[in-house]
Amino acid sequence: MNKKEAENLLKLSRNEIDRIDKDLIDLIHKRTSLAKDVITAKIALNMDIYDPNREKVIHEKMQKLAKEKNIDENIIIQLTNILTNLSKFEQQKFVDKLDKS
Repeated sequence: MNKKEAENLLKLSRNEIDRIDKDLIDLIHKRTSLAKDVITAKIALNMDIYDPNREKVIHEKMQKLAKEKNIDENIIIQLTNILTNLSKFEQQKFVDKLDKS
């Protein structure tokens, strides 16, 4: 590969990464927006925000998917923790709003 080809490949790859990053943010937003529905149901079912059984299922599912795609499972678990923490944070915000009203 010559320098021009390498520069072009780098540019194309970075453009694709930028597009994927936008898609990831859109998906995280979509996932996070479900927190209100989740907490509404949990309140009706008299459940806590933290559901260890559900988180275990999520972690197992994500580990399996990571393994299938040959992605480091530890990194995926870290990302999963971030996503579940974000969901719990959003659920707590909704509960706090209810408590203030």
